[in-house]
Amino acid sequence: MNLSTVLSLAAVLFKSYFRASRPGYRSPFSNPRVVILVDVVLFTASFGLISYLLPSLPSDLTILLQPVVAQAIVGLPVILTSAVILAGILFELGQTSGLASSEAVNWLPVTPQEYVIGSSVSVCFAYSLFPALAFGLTIPLALRFGMSSVIPFFVLISLLSFLWGAVIVETLRAVMNRISTSVYKRSGRFGVVLRLALLVTLLVAVQIAFNPYILYAVLSSIVSGINLAWFVPMVWPSVVVLSLLLSDNTRAAVFVLLSAVFTFLILESAAWLRVRYWSPMAVTISVSTSTVYTPKERSFLWLDSVSFSLASKELKSLSRRKDMARFLAIPIMLVIVTILPIITSGEDSQTALSGVSLLLLSEASIILPIMLSSVSIGQEGRSITNIYMLPISAEELIKGKLFHAWIISGVAVFGIAVLMQILAPVSPLQFLVTLVAIAFIVVTEGYIGLGAGSRHPDFTIGPRARYVTFTGFIIAFALGLAVTATTLLPLILYFTGFFTILIGGSISILLTIMSTIVVGMALLILARSYCKRGVEKFLSNMEV
Repeated sequence: MNLSTVLSLAAVLFKSYFRASRPGYRSPFSNPRVVILVDVVLFTASFGLISYLLPSLPSDLTILLQPVVAQAIVGLPVILTSAVILAGILFELGQTSGLASSEAVNWLPVTPQEYVIGSSVSVCFAYSLFPALAFGLTIPLALRFGMSSVIPFFVLISLLSFLWGAVIVETLRAVMNRISTSVYKRSGRFGVVLRLALLVTLLVAVQIAFNPYILYAVLSSIVSGINLAWFVPMVWPSVVVLSLLLSDNTRAAVFVLLSAVFTFLILESAAWLRVRYWSPMAVTISVSTSTVYTPKERSFLWLDSVSFSLASKELKSLSRRKDMARFLAIPIMLVIVTILPIITSGEDSQTALSGVSLLLLSEASIILPIMLSSVSIGQEGRSITNIYMLPISAEELIKGKLFHAWIISGVAVFGIAVLMQILAPVSPLQFLVTLVAIAFIVVTEGYIGLGAGSRHPDFTIGPRARYVTFTGFIIAFALGLAVTATTLLPLILYFTGFFTILIGGSISILLTIMSTIVVGMALLILARSYCKRGVEKFLSNMEV
């Protein structure tokens, strides 16, 4: 392996992360030196802030903080691995098959090992803010509580765990290519549905396997503590840190060696998969005789023929493009990651679930409709010119683009609501007002996402296509958080007993329902106006 080749390849891939999103524009962050400088500034600022605040803490709080710091240092390696995998699932696995089969690197004298390491290093650079901030927060705390001898090993083993996450993302790329290759050999809709189901299952399974809470919950049910965790490679870095804190240098050395062996194994596995499934198999097109095509005007629910055609195209795009599978995996990951640790905690799960059910519903009703609607314009890519050439109105475009976002989000969120009602039941009227609130949220968030996506689209087709600019992403989620909090405010006031104290318990639930409907309708009207103005401006701008 040539180290200079690896570093050069990592630098090229890292620069493409920023330059591919905006052709002709050179982002200052495309230079690795600038990113390193930002990491240093972030580390120094967080380190200085914590160091400044620590002496002013009361002694009682300082005593309570010490075990929390020890747990944070032990758990940080696994958390970093999980963070990189989650970021990779959401942002790195969007590479289309056409790009995968036409990358210039395929024609360069680069070995699979060099490519895997170089690509993993580029991913580490792209998300290097995670460890920089984590180290800036934990190192001064460790120094304060007499853990200075552990810090060098803690930093090194945490960086190794960070690299594990990037390598696993590379492995996922190859496995997804394999799934695409296998399923494309099957024709018909069954093959498309099978591939989508396999990809969603793969993404969810990997995220669950490296989720720190689930991981430690499973371990605690098998063994008492982490002393017998030798059979779980994901926690070996944490075992190293724990052994050093307990001054067990022999066990720490053993697990350092095991971690190094595991690093070699996952690198070789990723390289082998990259060789075997370097790119998806090219699609073979066969032409056969057919009847003369006759255009059909179809409609469905509130969709006219034009909106129905757009909605059908969006649904087909969602099911056939493997980079869209990550959006379908989001609600499943939210449910499992939230519910499973509570169920396996051994405590009163029903009480705990009732406390997080509203939070879980809020997360799902924000993330899913906004992500699906905000990318619906940008994912058109260069074919957006077809939209401009069509005699389509803003209303028809809105209906066609939001249909799949509303249907998928509605099914997912209402499914979560029913599941939470089974696990932690509330009164029928409380459940009804919850359904009313999340219905308003899903529809309103769809309008907000499309409004932001039409104002800030990203039509770039590249290895890491975003479909919406970072500014649009921030605006959509900021507005989404505000809308969700405002819509749920009457329900929160009811749960806290404010309405009961104000008017009595008999009609407080009716006041909650009426307040939710009034607030939801007002926000829905505002969001629809925001969306319509953005789409009209988008259709009037002929520059792509």
